[in-house]
Amino acid sequence: MFGKYRIKSKFRFTIFLSIIVLVIGVFLSSTMGLNDAVGVSRSAYKTVTVASGDTLWSIAERYADDKTDLREFVYEIAELNDIHNGVICAGQSLSIPEL
Repeated sequence: MFGKYRIKSKFRFTIFLSIIVLVIGVFLSSTMGLNDAVGVSRSAYKTVTVASGDTLWSIAERYADDKTDLREFVYEIAELNDIHNGVICAGQSLSIPEL
């Protein structure tokens, strides 16, 4: 019924098996959602206008939740708005990541 198969080149057979395992792994990881990127980047932002007397810290305290590290949140706001020296002005619009 089934004929005997013979491996003529172990190297080619190993490459073939490696490719098959790789393809199956990629397929399974994509169908199971294992390749979803999860990180600190956020996709939703709100725009805030800076009031007189506001600082990055006070804005971060106002919009951060209890689980958020304020230092990281201040850094993220500064990076998002290209603020290098920490100076903000009244009337300036800032993008704030929504938590």
